[in-house]
Amino acid sequence: MAKTFFERRRELYESGQDYGLTPIGTKLYFAAAQGIGTGISYGVVYWAFYPDKMMFSHKNTITTGPSRGLNYLKATMLRPTVYFTAISVTFSAVESLLEELRGSHKDPWNTAGAGFAAGMVMGGFFTRRFDIASMAGVGSAILMGAIELNGPTVITDPESQHEKMFPVKVPIKYEESEELSGLKDKYPAYKDN
Repeated sequence: MAKTFFERRRELYESGQDYGLTPIGTKLYFAAAQGIGTGISYGVVYWAFYPDKMMFSHKNTITTGPSRGLNYLKATMLRPTVYFTAISVTFSAVESLLEELRGSHKDPWNTAGAGFAAGMVMGGFFTRRFDIASMAGVGSAILMGAIELNGPTVITDPESQHEKMFPVKVPIKYEESEELSGLKDKYPAYKDN
């Protein structure tokens, strides 16, 4: 009988083949690098969509505006970088803290708590309102907890999936299954399809 999803996850955890515990410094370093990379990518994409500053005169003519300086760089590159970095570092720090406090690793509750904290930071940055920040935290907690509960893939039985995709023996002549033969007997008009 095939193992259930949770049995397989437990086996991976006990054999050490799942994502191992990493020190908090390493987690924060990679979270900061990920936030910086995401913020810079956002700024570059923003620049690609809005490359030139335009001015509209009163006579329906368009002229180029003044050159963009350091303030434009701060608004389009530095601010998103700080936002993304703060959110990712908050998530990693809270998740590591909860793993240490609860003594459990790769637990959906740890991830949900970290998602709540990161959602609060995200909502606080963008709206400065507690009600919006708390709902952003709840939404992030539900999303992150569900992702951690389901794992990195939606396939719950990889062995049988692999057997279906890559059979050991491929017949030379096409062989119909019993279900298909039964359907062709039941619906003779579609027998030759």
